Amino acid sequence: MRLRQLRFLVAVYEEGSFTTAAQRVHATQSGISMQIKALEESLQVRLFDRSPSGVMPTRAGELAYQRATRVLREMGGIKSDLAMLEDRITGSVSAGFMPTTTRTVIAPVLRNFADRYPDVDIRMEEAYSAQLSAGVAAGRLDFALVPPTQSYPGLKTTHLASDVEVFVTAPNLQRENLSPIDLTTVEPLKLVLPGPDNARRAKIDTCIKTYNIPTKAIMELDAMMATLDLVARSDWTTILPGCLVIDDIDSGQRNLHPIANPAMGVDYVLIEPASTPLSPAAQLLCDELLSELTKVCKRCRDELGV
Repeated sequence: MRLRQLRFLVAVYEEGSFTTAAQRVHATQSGISMQIKALEESLQVRLFDRSPSGVMPTRAGELAYQRATRVLREMGGIKSDLAMLEDRITGSVSAGFMPTTTRTVIAPVLRNFADRYPDVDIRMEEAYSAQLSAGVAAGRLDFALVPPTQSYPGLKTTHLASDVEVFVTAPNLQRENLSPIDLTTVEPLKLVLPGPDNARRAKIDTCIKTYNIPTKAIMELDAMMATLDLVARSDWTTILPGCLVIDDIDSGQRNLHPIANPAMGVDYVLIEPASTPLSPAAQLLCDELLSELTKVCKRCRDELGV
């Protein structure tokens, strides 16, 4: 058994096709097929069922894939650990973030990281969960911080922190700032919500239906800064994660209301490749982001929780 064969196994499993897997690892389709066949012979099991429509892993293939991703990740980790011994951290990092975290969490981390590691090139992408997860799966992004979303083959998901959802209104709607609110007993709401591609939208819709939260109108707006501006200027309201609005507590631009009923929260997860460890630069940035996110989420629960 060779590492090359394990890489081919992972590629075929995740792509569901020998042809696509060959393109991914820059090999020939026949070469991939021969290596997988040799691996099956050495293990004395069939790893994939072949058909004209593609390949499907057998139970043995499922188990072998799980083991292979761990082995490849450990091998990559050795290189990363050795690189960390160098005096200078270099390279590049491409990371994805939701608008939720870019407003309060990202800036202080990037400022400190750029000062500490001036030889690292940083590229950030702001989008919603589905786009960011797809970006990591395609290799465009090293990692992404998102709410839990649909699973993608080849990705590893790790829970990072838990936040609270907050009801947000203009300051002139006769609700005292920071006063808790029961959404099941309010007058029908004009709500601004993200579109269906946003991972939080499904949870909010479920709460609206389950608890019969009265709504007068729902506007879909996949633009976070525009949502904040609209709410500040009108009688439209919204529900947003505490991380996004925590700095508005004393601003006077918007009023924040902890949601007493129904209980609403949002989790954040790290999405990264399952079989490839993060580079030293990416791991360092990820660690600093996790520390800041944990700190901000605790502040949100302490000041905006009920």
